[in-house]
Amino acid sequence: MVDRTKQDAPGGRKGVALIMVLTVVVILTVVSVEFQYESRVYIQTVSNFRDKVKTRYLARSAIEFTRLIFHLQATVDTMIKQFWKNNPPKIQLWQLIPIDSDLARAVAGGIFSMQENESMFEDTVLGAGLDDEESKASKQAEDLNTALSFGESEGFGEFEGHFHAEIVDEERKINVNVRPNNYKEVNLMKAELENLLSPVKYNPLFENPQEDGQYYDRQEIIHSILDWIDPDNTRSGFETGDESSRYDHLEDTYQVKNHMFDTLDEVQLVAGINDRFWRLFSENLTVYRTSKININTAGVEVIRALLEQYLEPPLPIEEEMKRIIDQIMDFRVQNAGFWNERAFVNFLTKGPELFLEIKGGSKGRGNLQKAVTVESKVFTIKATGDINGVLTTTRVVMKKDGKLLYYREE
Repeated sequence: MVDRTKQDAPGGRKGVALIMVLTVVVILTVVSVEFQYESRVYIQTVSNFRDKVKTRYLARSAIEFTRLIFHLQATVDTMIKQFWKNNPPKIQLWQLIPIDSDLARAVAGGIFSMQENESMFEDTVLGAGLDDEESKASKQAEDLNTALSFGESEGFGEFEGHFHAEIVDEERKINVNVRPNNYKEVNLMKAELENLLSPVKYNPLFENPQEDGQYYDRQEIIHSILDWIDPDNTRSGFETGDESSRYDHLEDTYQVKNHMFDTLDEVQLVAGINDRFWRLFSENLTVYRTSKININTAGVEVIRALLEQYLEPPLPIEEEMKRIIDQIMDFRVQNAGFWNERAFVNFLTKGPELFLEIKGGSKGRGNLQKAVTVESKVFTIKATGDINGVLTTTRVVMKKDGKLLYYREE
Protein backbone atom coordinates (compact mmCIF):
# COMPACT_ATOMS: atom_id res chain seq x y z
CA MET A 1 0.00 0.00 0.00
CA VAL A 2 1.37 3.41 -1.03
CA ASP A 3 1.67 6.17 1.61
CA ARG A 4 0.48 9.27 -0.39
CA THR A 5 0.95 11.61 2.58
CA LYS A 6 4.70 11.15 2.50
CA GLN A 7 4.82 11.49 -1.28
CA ASP A 8 2.88 14.78 -1.28
CA ALA A 9 4.76 16.44 1.59
CA PRO A 10 7.62 18.06 -0.40
CA GLY A 11 5.21 19.56 -2.92
CA GLY A 12 2.98 20.81 -0.13
CA ARG A 13 5.90 22.54 1.55
CA LYS A 14 6.75 24.26 -1.76
CA GLY A 15 3.15 25.50 -2.05
CA VAL A 16 3.22 26.93 1.47
CA ALA A 17 6.51 28.69 0.72
CA LEU A 18 5.07 30.19 -2.45
CA ILE A 19 2.04 31.49 -0.58
CA MET A 20 4.28 33.00 2.09
CA VAL A 21 6.42 34.73 -0.57
CA LEU A 22 3.35 36.08 -2.34
CA THR A 23 1.95 37.33 0.99
CA VAL A 24 5.20 39.10 1.79
CA VAL A 25 5.28 40.64 -1.70
CA VAL A 26 1.69 41.90 -1.33
CA ILE A 27 2.42 43.37 2.10
CA LEU A 28 5.59 45.08 0.86
CA THR A 29 3.70 46.40 -2.17
CA VAL A 30 0.95 47.88 0.02
CA VAL A 31 3.50 49.39 2.38
CA SER A 32 5.50 50.79 -0.55
CA VAL A 33 2.42 52.31 -2.21
CA GLU A 34 1.25 53.79 1.09
CA PHE A 35 4.72 55.20 1.74
CA GLN A 36 4.84 56.73 -1.75
CA TYR A 37 1.36 58.20 -1.30
CA GLU A 38 2.20 59.70 2.08
CA SER A 39 5.44 61.05 0.66
CA ARG A 40 3.62 62.70 -2.22
CA VAL A 41 1.03 64.16 0.15
CA TYR A 42 3.78 65.44 2.42
CA ILE A 43 5.69 66.95 -0.50
CA GLN A 44 2.52 68.57 -1.88
CA THR A 45 1.62 69.91 1.57
CA VAL A 46 5.07 71.43 1.98
CA SER A 47 4.87 72.81 -1.56
CA ASN A 48 1.47 74.35 -0.86
CA PHE A 49 2.76 75.87 2.37
CA ARG A 50 5.73 77.30 0.49
CA ASP A 51 3.43 78.71 -2.20
CA LYS A 52 1.08 80.06 0.46
CA VAL A 53 3.90 82.04 2.01
CA LYS A 54 4.89 83.34 -1.42
CA THR A 55 1.33 84.35 -2.28
CA ARG A 56 1.09 86.21 1.01
CA TYR A 57 4.05 88.33 0.00
CA LEU A 58 2.72 88.70 -3.53
CA ALA A 59 -0.47 90.16 -2.08
CA ARG A 60 1.64 92.49 0.04
CA SER A 61 3.51 93.48 -3.13
CA ALA A 62 0.21 94.54 -4.65
CA ILE A 63 -0.47 96.68 -1.58
CA GLU A 64 2.96 98.29 -1.80
CA PHE A 65 2.44 98.89 -5.53
CA THR A 66 -0.74 100.73 -4.54
CA ARG A 67 1.25 102.83 -2.05
CA LEU A 68 3.56 103.79 -4.91
CA ILE A 69 0.63 104.90 -7.05
CA PHE A 70 -0.72 107.04 -4.21
CA HIS A 71 2.74 108.54 -3.70
CA LEU A 72 3.04 109.44 -7.39
CA GLN A 73 -0.42 111.01 -7.34
CA ALA A 74 0.94 114.02 -5.42
CA THR A 75 3.42 114.73 -8.22
CA VAL A 76 0.73 114.37 -10.87
CA ASP A 77 -1.58 116.73 -8.95
CA THR A 78 1.16 119.38 -8.79
CA MET A 79 1.85 119.09 -12.51
CA ILE A 80 -1.84 119.40 -13.39
CA LYS A 81 -2.32 122.50 -11.23
CA GLN A 82 0.62 124.21 -12.92
CA PHE A 83 -0.52 123.49 -16.47
CA TRP A 84 -4.29 123.85 -16.06
CA LYS A 85 -5.04 127.13 -14.36
CA ASN A 86 -8.78 126.80 -14.92
CA ASN A 87 -10.90 123.69 -14.59
CA PRO A 88 -8.06 121.16 -14.23
CA PRO A 89 -9.06 117.53 -14.89
CA LYS A 90 -9.23 115.22 -11.85
CA ILE A 91 -6.87 112.56 -13.15
CA GLN A 92 -6.59 109.77 -10.58
CA LEU A 93 -3.78 107.29 -11.14
CA TRP A 94 -5.42 104.64 -8.98
CA GLN A 95 -8.29 104.56 -11.49
CA LEU A 96 -6.04 104.51 -14.55
CA ILE A 97 -3.12 102.24 -13.64
CA PRO A 98 -3.90 98.55 -13.10
CA ILE A 99 -2.31 97.12 -9.96
CA ASP A 100 -1.05 93.94 -11.57
CA SER A 101 2.14 91.88 -11.64
CA ASP A 102 2.15 91.92 -15.45
CA LEU A 103 2.53 95.70 -15.31
CA ALA A 104 5.25 95.34 -12.66
CA ARG A 105 7.16 92.95 -14.91
CA ALA A 106 6.73 95.32 -17.85
CA VAL A 107 8.07 98.17 -15.75
CA ALA A 108 10.97 96.01 -14.60
CA GLY A 109 11.62 95.02 -18.20
CA GLY A 110 12.40 98.61 -19.09
CA ILE A 111 9.22 100.12 -20.52
CA PHE A 112 9.94 103.19 -18.39
CA SER A 113 13.69 102.67 -18.30
CA MET A 114 16.04 105.65 -18.28
CA GLN A 115 18.91 103.64 -19.75
CA GLU A 116 18.82 105.66 -22.97
CA ASN A 117 18.52 108.92 -20.96
CA GLU A 118 15.19 109.58 -22.63
CA SER A 119 12.20 110.98 -20.83
CA MET A 120 8.76 109.50 -21.16
CA PHE A 121 7.64 113.15 -21.42
CA GLU A 122 10.22 114.18 -24.02
CA ASP A 123 7.77 114.39 -26.90
CA THR A 124 5.08 116.19 -24.91
CA VAL A 125 4.47 119.78 -23.91
CA LEU A 126 6.27 118.97 -20.68
CA GLY A 127 9.53 118.44 -22.48
CA ALA A 128 10.09 121.38 -24.81
CA GLY A 129 10.64 125.14 -24.67
CA LEU A 130 9.36 125.87 -21.18
CA ASP A 131 9.64 128.92 -18.98
CA ASP A 132 10.92 128.74 -15.40
CA GLU A 133 7.63 127.66 -13.86
CA GLU A 134 7.02 125.09 -16.56
CA SER A 135 10.60 123.87 -16.29
CA LYS A 136 9.94 123.14 -12.63
CA ALA A 137 6.97 121.01 -13.63
CA SER A 138 9.11 119.35 -16.29
CA LYS A 139 11.64 118.47 -13.60
CA GLN A 140 8.82 116.93 -11.57
CA ALA A 141 7.85 114.93 -14.64
CA GLU A 142 11.42 113.67 -14.90
CA ASP A 143 11.29 112.72 -11.23
CA LEU A 144 8.09 110.79 -11.92
CA ASN A 145 9.79 109.05 -14.81
CA THR A 146 12.73 108.15 -12.57
CA ALA A 147 10.37 106.76 -9.95
CA LEU A 148 8.90 104.46 -12.59
CA SER A 149 12.31 103.34 -13.89
CA PHE A 150 13.16 99.95 -12.48
CA GLY A 151 14.80 98.57 -15.60
CA GLU A 152 18.29 98.59 -14.07
CA SER A 153 17.23 97.15 -10.71
CA GLU A 154 18.78 93.71 -10.45
CA GLY A 155 16.23 91.00 -9.81
CA PHE A 156 13.23 93.30 -9.84
CA GLY A 157 10.31 91.61 -11.54
CA GLU A 158 11.95 88.17 -11.45
CA PHE A 159 9.36 86.41 -9.35
CA GLU A 160 7.06 83.46 -9.69
CA GLY A 161 3.31 83.85 -9.58
CA HIS A 162 0.89 86.68 -10.10
CA PHE A 163 -0.59 89.48 -8.01
CA HIS A 164 -3.52 91.77 -8.60
CA ALA A 165 -5.33 94.42 -6.59
CA GLU A 166 -8.71 96.11 -6.82
CA ILE A 167 -9.14 99.59 -5.34
CA VAL A 168 -12.41 101.13 -4.21
CA ASP A 169 -12.56 104.54 -2.57
CA GLU A 170 -14.65 104.92 0.57
CA GLU A 171 -15.85 108.44 -0.25
CA ARG A 172 -18.14 106.98 -2.89
CA LYS A 173 -20.22 105.52 -0.04
CA ILE A 174 -22.51 106.74 2.73
CA ASN A 175 -20.89 106.94 6.15
CA VAL A 176 -22.88 105.24 8.94
CA ASN A 177 -20.20 105.68 11.60
CA VAL A 178 -21.33 109.08 12.85
CA ARG A 179 -20.67 110.65 16.22
CA PRO A 180 -23.98 110.18 18.08
CA ASN A 181 -23.75 113.51 19.90
CA ASN A 182 -23.09 115.41 16.67
CA TYR A 183 -26.64 116.09 15.51
CA LYS A 184 -25.48 117.47 12.16
CA GLU A 185 -23.72 114.19 11.34
CA VAL A 186 -26.64 112.12 12.65
CA ASN A 187 -29.26 114.02 10.64
CA LEU A 188 -27.12 113.88 7.50
CA MET A 189 -26.64 110.13 7.84
CA LYS A 190 -30.36 109.57 8.47
CA ALA A 191 -31.33 111.61 5.41
CA GLU A 192 -28.81 109.84 3.18
CA LEU A 193 -29.90 106.38 4.34
CA GLU A 194 -33.59 107.22 3.99
CA ASN A 195 -33.01 108.22 0.37
CA LEU A 196 -30.76 105.22 -0.33
CA LEU A 197 -33.45 102.83 0.93
CA SER A 198 -36.43 104.74 -0.49
CA PRO A 199 -36.90 103.25 -4.02
CA VAL A 200 -40.12 101.24 -4.22
CA LYS A 201 -38.23 98.28 -5.72
CA TYR A 202 -36.96 97.59 -2.20
CA ASN A 203 -40.45 97.50 -0.62
CA PRO A 204 -40.60 93.67 -0.37
CA LEU A 205 -37.47 93.75 1.80
CA PHE A 206 -39.18 95.96 4.38
CA GLU A 207 -42.77 94.69 4.10
CA ASN A 208 -42.10 90.98 4.66
CA PRO A 209 -40.84 89.27 7.85
CA GLN A 210 -37.18 88.33 8.08
CA GLU A 211 -35.75 84.96 9.08
CA ASP A 212 -36.31 85.71 12.77
CA GLY A 213 -40.02 86.41 12.12
CA GLN A 214 -39.64 90.13 12.85
CA TYR A 215 -40.58 93.06 10.62
CA TYR A 216 -38.09 95.86 10.06
CA ASP A 217 -39.11 98.90 8.06
CA ARG A 218 -36.71 101.54 6.79
CA GLN A 219 -36.93 103.76 9.87
CA GLU A 220 -36.49 100.84 12.25
CA ILE A 221 -33.24 99.78 10.57
CA ILE A 222 -31.88 103.35 10.61
CA HIS A 223 -32.79 103.65 14.31
CA SER A 224 -31.13 100.30 15.01
CA ILE A 225 -27.89 101.60 13.46
CA LEU A 226 -28.02 104.72 15.61
CA ASP A 227 -28.77 102.69 18.74
CA TRP A 228 -25.75 100.49 18.08
CA ILE A 229 -23.38 103.44 18.28
CA ASP A 230 -25.04 105.85 20.72
CA PRO A 231 -24.01 105.67 24.41
CA ASP A 232 -27.49 105.30 25.93
CA ASN A 233 -29.77 102.27 26.20
CA THR A 234 -33.02 103.90 25.03
CA ARG A 235 -34.43 102.92 21.64
CA SER A 236 -34.29 105.68 19.07
CA GLY A 237 -37.73 106.86 18.00
CA PHE A 238 -39.22 105.89 21.38
CA GLU A 239 -39.33 107.73 24.68
CA THR A 240 -38.78 104.45 26.52
CA GLY A 241 -37.59 100.97 25.67
CA ASP A 242 -34.33 99.06 25.89
CA GLU A 243 -32.16 99.04 22.76
CA SER A 244 -31.12 95.44 23.38
CA SER A 245 -34.74 94.24 23.31
CA ARG A 246 -34.35 93.94 19.53
CA TYR A 247 -31.96 91.04 20.15
CA ASP A 248 -33.69 89.24 23.04
CA HIS A 249 -35.65 86.89 20.77
CA LEU A 250 -32.51 85.57 19.05
CA GLU A 251 -31.24 82.08 19.84
CA ASP A 252 -27.85 83.59 20.70
CA THR A 253 -28.70 86.92 22.25
CA TYR A 254 -26.25 89.78 22.56
CA GLN A 255 -26.17 93.38 23.71
CA VAL A 256 -25.83 96.49 21.58
CA LYS A 257 -22.30 97.84 21.49
CA ASN A 258 -23.08 101.49 22.37
CA HIS A 259 -19.94 102.50 20.58
CA MET A 260 -18.88 103.28 17.02
CA PHE A 261 -18.27 100.56 14.45
CA ASP A 262 -14.75 99.17 14.14
CA THR A 263 -15.25 97.38 10.81
CA LEU A 264 -17.86 97.27 8.07
CA ASP A 265 -18.62 93.61 8.83
CA GLU A 266 -19.77 94.66 12.29
CA VAL A 267 -22.74 96.45 10.73
CA GLN A 268 -24.23 93.02 9.97
CA LEU A 269 -24.81 92.57 13.71
CA VAL A 270 -27.38 95.37 13.72
CA ALA A 271 -31.01 94.26 14.00
CA GLY A 272 -32.76 94.17 10.62
CA ILE A 273 -29.60 93.91 8.52
CA ASN A 274 -29.84 90.40 7.12
CA ASP A 275 -28.03 88.77 4.21
CA ARG A 276 -30.42 90.15 1.61
CA PHE A 277 -30.09 93.69 2.92
CA TRP A 278 -26.31 93.27 2.92
CA ARG A 279 -26.20 92.09 -0.69
CA LEU A 280 -28.26 95.09 -1.78
CA PHE A 281 -26.64 97.92 0.17
CA SER A 282 -23.26 96.97 1.67
CA GLU A 283 -21.25 98.28 -1.29
CA ASN A 284 -22.72 101.73 -0.65
CA LEU A 285 -21.95 101.87 3.09
CA THR A 286 -18.74 102.75 4.91
CA VAL A 287 -17.60 103.06 8.54
CA TYR A 288 -14.36 104.91 7.87
CA ARG A 289 -15.52 108.39 8.84
CA THR A 290 -15.76 109.89 5.38
CA SER A 291 -17.66 113.14 5.79
CA LYS A 292 -18.42 113.85 2.13
CA ILE A 293 -19.49 111.93 -0.96
CA ASN A 294 -17.14 111.91 -3.95
CA ILE A 295 -19.37 112.78 -6.90
CA ASN A 296 -16.61 111.66 -9.29
CA THR A 297 -16.75 108.05 -8.09
CA ALA A 298 -20.15 107.56 -6.41
CA GLY A 299 -22.42 104.95 -7.93
CA VAL A 300 -25.91 105.44 -9.31
CA GLU A 301 -27.73 104.62 -6.07
CA VAL A 302 -25.66 107.03 -3.98
CA ILE A 303 -26.02 109.84 -6.52
CA ARG A 304 -29.76 109.23 -6.56
CA ALA A 305 -29.87 109.46 -2.76
CA LEU A 306 -27.84 112.69 -2.88
CA LEU A 307 -30.13 114.28 -5.46
CA GLU A 308 -33.29 113.29 -3.61
CA GLN A 309 -31.88 114.91 -0.49
CA TYR A 310 -31.12 118.29 -2.06
CA LEU A 311 -33.47 118.77 -5.03
CA GLU A 312 -36.52 120.99 -4.62
CA PRO A 313 -39.77 118.96 -4.39
CA PRO A 314 -41.57 117.58 -6.23
CA LEU A 315 -38.79 115.20 -7.19
CA PRO A 316 -38.38 114.14 -10.82
CA ILE A 317 -40.23 111.01 -11.89
CA GLU A 318 -38.22 107.82 -12.30
CA GLU A 319 -37.43 108.25 -16.00
CA GLU A 320 -36.38 111.88 -15.53
CA MET A 321 -34.21 110.99 -12.54
CA LYS A 322 -32.49 108.32 -14.62
CA ARG A 323 -31.84 110.88 -17.37
CA ILE A 324 -30.30 113.30 -14.83
CA ILE A 325 -28.02 110.61 -13.43
CA ASP A 326 -27.00 109.55 -16.93
CA GLN A 327 -26.05 113.16 -17.70
CA ILE A 328 -23.86 113.25 -14.58
CA MET A 329 -22.18 109.96 -15.50
CA ASP A 330 -21.56 111.09 -19.08
CA PHE A 331 -19.96 114.33 -17.90
CA ARG A 332 -17.65 112.39 -15.57
CA VAL A 333 -16.48 110.16 -18.40
CA GLN A 334 -16.02 112.91 -20.96
CA ASN A 335 -14.25 115.38 -18.65
CA ALA A 336 -12.28 113.08 -16.30
CA GLY A 337 -14.67 114.07 -13.55
CA PHE A 338 -15.88 117.34 -12.05
CA TRP A 339 -12.88 119.57 -11.35
CA ASN A 340 -14.34 121.01 -8.14
CA GLU A 341 -17.48 120.96 -6.00
CA ARG A 342 -18.85 124.19 -7.43
CA ALA A 343 -18.61 122.79 -10.94
CA PHE A 344 -20.92 119.96 -9.90
CA VAL A 345 -23.50 122.32 -8.42
CA ASN A 346 -23.32 124.56 -11.49
CA PHE A 347 -23.73 121.54 -13.76
CA LEU A 348 -26.98 120.69 -11.98
CA THR A 349 -28.40 124.19 -11.87
CA LYS A 350 -26.97 126.30 -14.71
CA GLY A 351 -27.02 124.05 -17.74
CA PRO A 352 -26.57 123.60 -20.55
CA GLU A 353 -27.85 120.06 -19.95
CA LEU A 354 -29.63 120.51 -16.60
CA PHE A 355 -31.53 123.34 -14.91
CA LEU A 356 -32.53 121.88 -11.55
CA GLU A 357 -33.81 123.72 -8.50
CA ILE A 358 -31.94 123.07 -5.24
CA LYS A 359 -33.93 123.04 -2.01
CA GLY A 360 -33.24 126.21 -0.03
CA GLY A 361 -32.01 128.34 -2.92
CA SER A 362 -28.49 129.75 -2.65
CA LYS A 363 -28.09 128.39 0.89
CA GLY A 364 -29.11 124.95 -0.31
CA ARG A 365 -26.61 125.13 -3.15
CA GLY A 366 -23.94 126.00 -0.60
CA ASN A 367 -24.96 123.05 1.58
CA LEU A 368 -24.81 120.70 -1.40
CA GLN A 369 -21.38 122.04 -2.30
CA LYS A 370 -20.18 121.35 1.25
CA ALA A 371 -21.66 117.84 1.22
CA VAL A 372 -19.64 116.60 -1.75
CA THR A 373 -16.01 116.31 -2.73
CA VAL A 374 -14.04 115.54 -5.89
CA GLU A 375 -11.15 113.72 -4.22
CA SER A 376 -10.95 110.56 -2.12
CA LYS A 377 -8.61 110.01 0.79
CA VAL A 378 -9.58 106.55 2.09
CA PHE A 379 -9.46 103.38 0.01
CA THR A 380 -10.26 99.69 0.37
CA ILE A 381 -7.73 97.49 -1.40
CA LYS A 382 -8.37 93.83 -2.15
CA ALA A 383 -5.00 92.30 -3.05
CA THR A 384 -4.60 88.74 -4.32
CA GLY A 385 -1.46 86.63 -4.75
CA ASP A 386 -1.57 83.47 -6.88
CA ILE A 387 0.98 80.71 -7.43
CA ASN A 388 0.01 77.39 -9.02
CA GLY A 389 -3.60 77.84 -7.95
CA VAL A 390 -2.70 78.64 -4.34
CA LEU A 391 -4.36 81.94 -3.44
CA THR A 392 -3.98 84.48 -0.66
CA THR A 393 -6.33 87.46 -0.46
CA THR A 394 -5.51 90.43 1.73
CA ARG A 395 -8.00 93.20 2.34
CA VAL A 396 -6.78 96.53 3.70
CA VAL A 397 -8.26 99.97 4.21
CA MET A 398 -5.65 102.64 3.63
CA LYS A 399 -5.48 106.39 3.66
CA LYS A 400 -3.96 108.18 0.70
CA ASP A 401 -0.83 108.90 2.76
CA GLY A 402 -0.30 105.15 3.25
CA LYS A 403 -1.62 104.85 6.81
CA LEU A 404 -3.42 101.54 7.39
CA LEU A 405 -6.85 101.59 9.03
CA TYR A 406 -7.67 97.91 8.59
CA TYR A 407 -5.74 94.77 7.61
CA ARG A 408 -7.00 91.23 7.16
CA GLU A 409 -5.66 88.15 5.41
CA GLU A 410 -8.51 85.94 4.20
